[in-house]
Amino acid sequence: MTRRVMTRRVTIACMTACVALSTSASLGAQSARAPFEVPAWAFPTAPAPSPAPKPDSVVRHRVPNSTRSYTMRQVGNGFDIPDWFPASHPPLPSSVQYGVAPNARACGFCHLPDGQGRPENGTLAGLPADYIIRQVAAFKNGTRLSANPVLSTNSMHTLAKWVADSDVVSSARYFETLALTRRNRVVEVTRVPKTRIEGMLYAYGDKGTEPIDGRLIEVPETFARHELRDPGVPYITYVPVGSIARGRRLATRGPAGPATSCMACHGADLLGKDAVPPIAGRAPSNILRQLINFRTGARHDSASVTMAPVVEKMTVRDMVALAAYVGSRAPKR
Repeated sequence: MTRRVMTRRVTIACMTACVALSTSASLGAQSARAPFEVPAWAFPTAPAPSPAPKPDSVVRHRVPNSTRSYTMRQVGNGFDIPDWFPASHPPLPSSVQYGVAPNARACGFCHLPDGQGRPENGTLAGLPADYIIRQVAAFKNGTRLSANPVLSTNSMHTLAKWVADSDVVSSARYFETLALTRRNRVVEVTRVPKTRIEGMLYAYGDKGTEPIDGRLIEVPETFARHELRDPGVPYITYVPVGSIARGRRLATRGPAGPATSCMACHGADLLGKDAVPPIAGRAPSNILRQLINFRTGARHDSASVTMAPVVEKMTVRDMVALAAYVGSRAPKR
């Protein structure tokens, strides 16, 4: 099934954050922002089948370079996650491997045992522990929402309300110690292979191509490996020709001057500074969605104080270019 380019005009009031130096600091009043077209293609969302098919519990599957095997029922168990490469990371905290049934799935179920995550889930490897803790709090208090025209919340909003603070801390400290491996290859094209939506991800669809039309389309090279939660599966990110060069200019010069450049906060190599997270080498599609979330005000957590001036006048073309460039950079080792 071919995914057509769709945009939906939405006008969302953006929260203008006012940070005081006292303990009484709070978010300021909302201020209207110019209308912004949220590209629906940036938030691939397919309805879950109802009733959901029962996963197979007989056939055992493998992924390259792993000695382990799992059935699809085991792969889909959010309370005892599959770990294809246990030697590649330190021992898993209970919150990462098991979670707390029945409401708080294991962190490693979506973000994987080594923190590499997936485009629809985000990568946690190498993020500062304090940053991760703040983001879980933002999911919990509703200041980190999504501009997805279909659904403004996701499983993190439910999980954050149930997970214990001690589990958040142990998970955050664990993921902070891990190194990110860049798994996407950014390819500039005028035409992109046809795709279909599977869950919250693009996968290769019918044979043939279609115009890229300003989009950013990220797909796993092998969808089956993605579904098996293989942390080694490569991804390809298709973007319009010229995107990386345009993104480099935006990252270095800033969309509204040097103070709004990515380097000003995230460092010269985008590897983070202090509590500011490293962004180099992370999934471009996820970076794009976060830029849109900040631009629309759907995401109005503490990070929006510095991000709002950056995204205020950015176009979707700018965001695609910036996400392509940032995602193409080498991550911190």
